[in-house]
Amino acid sequence: MSFIEHFRIASETEKIESVARLVKASTGDFDFYMFAVLGISMAAIGLVLDSPEVIIGGMLIAPMLYPLLSLSLALVLVDGQLLYRSARTLLISFTVSVGIALVIAFLIHPFMMIDNGSQVLARAHPSLLYFVVACISGFAATYAMVHTNLNEMLPGVAISVALVPPLAVVGIGLASTDWQVAGGALVLFLLNVIGIALSSMMAFSLMDLHATRKVADSAIRQEERRLEKETERMEEIRNGKAS
Repeated sequence: MSFIEHFRIASETEKIESVARLVKASTGDFDFYMFAVLGISMAAIGLVLDSPEVIIGGMLIAPMLYPLLSLSLALVLVDGQLLYRSARTLLISFTVSVGIALVIAFLIHPFMMIDNGSQVLARAHPSLLYFVVACISGFAATYAMVHTNLNEMLPGVAISVALVPPLAVVGIGLASTDWQVAGGALVLFLLNVIGIALSSMMAFSLMDLHATRKVADSAIRQEERRLEKETERMEEIRNGKAS
C-alpha cells in the first residue's frame, strides 16, 4: 500500500460522519462560546499567575480546534457557505478571547508577573519552530478526525496549545500597555493559525474529501434548524409559556 493510499483508506461512512461531526462541533452557538470564554479565562489566569497547570486546564476546555479545521475543509471543498460560517465563528471567538483576557488582566493586575513570568514571555517571541509545531498538530488533528478509530482530542490539545495561550497573551499585553508582548503574541498566533490551516488543508486533500460537500451543506442546514428551535424555545421561556 502506497503512502497516499494510507490516507485514503478511510471509508465513505467515516468521511461522511467526520464532516457532519465537524460542522456540528464548529457551530457558533451558546455552548461553543461559553466554553471558549471559560477556556480563555483559565488560560489568562494561568499566564498571569505563571502557572502551567492552570494554563493546561484552559487549553483542554477551549473548543478552538473545530472551527479552524472547518475553515480548512471549506477551502478544500470550495464551499462558500461553510467558509463564511467557519470564519465568522473564528473571528468572534478570537475577538472575545482577547477581550476576556484583557478584562481579566485588568481585574487581577496586582498579581501580574509579566516582568518575570516565563509563561507570558514565551508566547511573546514568535519563531518558525512554533509554525512547524502548528503544522504538525493541524495535520495530526485532521487525520485523527477522519479516522474514527483514532482520538482527535490528543492532537486537538496540541492545537489549543498553539492558539489559546497566544490569544490570552495578546489581551494581557494590551492590558499592561506592553505593545511588544501583545504584538509578539499576535504574530505568533497568526503564524500558528496559518500553519494549522495549511497542514489541515493538505491532510483533507490527501484523504480525498471532495465528494463530501453535499454532506457539509446538509449538516449546516441541520444545525441552522437546531439553532432556530433553540431560539423558539428561548422565546417561549421568555414569554412565560414554557411547560
